[in-house]
Amino acid sequence: MDRRGRAVGDLRGARRDHGTDDRCDRRLVLVAVAGWVATRALVLWLFLDRHSWVTGDVEYFAQSLTAVPETGLARTLIEYPLPGVVVVAFPWLLVEAFGMPEAYAEAVLVLSMLADAAFMVLLGCFAGRGRRAALTVWVLAVPLLGATAYARFDLVPGLLAGTGLLVLAAHPRSAAAAAALATGFKLWPALVLPALAAPRATRGRVVAVVGVVGGALAGLSLVLAGWARLVSPLGWQAERGLQVESVAATLPMVGWALSPAPYEVRYGEHNAYEIVGPGAEGMLLASEVLSVLIVPGLLWLWFLAFRRGRDLGTETVAWLALTAVSAFTVTSKVLSPQYLLWLLPLAAAAVALGHSRSLRVWTAVLLAATAATQLVFPELYGHLLVHDGMTGWTVLALVVRNLMLVWLLVAAAVHTVRGLAVDGRAGAGVSGEGRSSASPRDPRGTSDAACGDGPTTPR
Repeated sequence: MDRRGRAVGDLRGARRDHGTDDRCDRRLVLVAVAGWVATRALVLWLFLDRHSWVTGDVEYFAQSLTAVPETGLARTLIEYPLPGVVVVAFPWLLVEAFGMPEAYAEAVLVLSMLADAAFMVLLGCFAGRGRRAALTVWVLAVPLLGATAYARFDLVPGLLAGTGLLVLAAHPRSAAAAAALATGFKLWPALVLPALAAPRATRGRVVAVVGVVGGALAGLSLVLAGWARLVSPLGWQAERGLQVESVAATLPMVGWALSPAPYEVRYGEHNAYEIVGPGAEGMLLASEVLSVLIVPGLLWLWFLAFRRGRDLGTETVAWLALTAVSAFTVTSKVLSPQYLLWLLPLAAAAVALGHSRSLRVWTAVLLAATAATQLVFPELYGHLLVHDGMTGWTVLALVVRNLMLVWLLVAAAVHTVRGLAVDGRAGAGVSGEGRSSASPRDPRGTSDAACGDGPTTPR
């Protein structure tokens, strides 16, 4: 065949492949949309019917916001940063403006669903090789957590933190702004910031934007409500007891299930159920000590990541963020069900950018832990508060969930250390070279990989 014939053949082949890719992309979009609609209909039913009582936090927000004229901002929802109060106030202001204050819970539901859908779209747009897996993860994540996902404002900082990781390579300034806002809303996303700032190619832009946004939020809080209000969330956290669902409470809860007499499960001053009794004080102290001990470990990992800067792979950045958030979740004396919203968007973003089997296995275990979390709260939660015939099974579900969380922390830490060691020898970075799966030039990756039909798909 002459040169012209080969050129025509190549062109026809390219058109044929492009048509296949388009059909594959359309099929993936249709399946993802159908899955999202079906699963969110389930969550909607849980929110409005079976588990409607989980909206207690929403009612608490409404009561607190209504009292602002009397109490002032400095004494309103002091367990949350002041910018976080703005998040919960937005739907309240909307319903007040329309003269429908009784519709606050419904407004929260609608806005939560819109935020959820927006993150789904971002996953589809910015995912690399793991687009199909990432969309699957997020379609499953919210219904596995249930109504809690929409009834807690942790969804917003969680989605912003996940967005920061997802768009870091393509839009580092936007990533930094999203993560900085998330930190202003709930503080814990500060654990993600060092991972986002570690790659040398984007470090300057990330640090600058985080400094500007973080400084503006802190300054505004200081001006509006004073220093005491700025640090009140830290004080609130420090004063809390041992929450029944925390990893540290696992042994006391087992003891309570086997012999309830010496124990007491009570509703504490800080709006959570806590356990007191034999061993509870010791585990509370152990939790506080571990929370301090993880700090030098995380500092060391962050130091290594910053030193690897130029050679840091995208997947290692993801593992670093997952390790930091998992460490805080597991060692904390408080572990509410909505804390899973801290990990789920990050995991979906990590799967979207990475393509390793270990990352997908880790995320599958996280989804299993999320399902166990919904089983404990809200499905069986009454048996965790009042000892009865189902208490043993409920505590068993809690033990399994907490063991999975511990495994997630250990596995993430191991993969982070390995990734930092490999990145120190290889030349891959988040700029799109080497192992990076999403670059600023093509944040979506390859369509073949997205559909699972290309040679880059792990088998």
